[in-house]
Amino acid sequence: MLINLSTTIALSCPACGCLEKEKINIFELPAGELKQLSCSCGAEKAALKRKNNSQIQIHYFCLHCNKAHKITVSAQKFWRSNGLHPLSCRETGLNPGFFGPPTLVNEEIKKEKQDLELMAAELGFDDFKSPDVMLQSLDLIHDIAADGALSCECGSDEINIDLFSDKIQLICNNCGSHLNIDAVNQNDLKNLRQLNKVQLHTIQGKPNNF
Repeated sequence: MLINLSTTIALSCPACGCLEKEKINIFELPAGELKQLSCSCGAEKAALKRKNNSQIQIHYFCLHCNKAHKITVSAQKFWRSNGLHPLSCRETGLNPGFFGPPTLVNEEIKKEKQDLELMAAELGFDDFKSPDVMLQSLDLIHDIAADGALSCECGSDEINIDLFSDKIQLICNNCGSHLNIDAVNQNDLKNLRQLNKVQLHTIQGKPNNF
């Protein structure tokens, strides 16, 4: 009987935001040694260490909070899991990555891509200066809203969205307060990923810029 001791890790790059995957087998992870995972852009994303025969330590850099996280999982969970396991951000509760069987990892990546493509088709992909940044920004705002962390200082959580070529404008349905969020480059995405809460407020009656 052939036992395939391997897993696939998909992790978004903290530098460029790209979600890439890497398959790892047990022979690439000798006990006590570090294995570095890097993005195609050259940025370091994670480091793995097999502490002993029963534990795997995962250090990963998070694009949501710009900090490093560390988890320790059992070898059974890491090598022989039948499901996906998130690599969570402790600051925001969002997931910059996950690991598990390659088939499930590929399906999840495909699903995320299809969701973005569907959103792009609905919104008019060609209307934005940076379509990919705009779609990722919308996805992040959706996650924040889903966690109940998008609101206005007036107390309302009924927030509308208007899209422009270079920004997202959030509008409170109750008091009309505005918040402009730039969505043009990777720095705009990095700033948004570091938030676990967005609140609208008005400064001297004018829209507030994020």
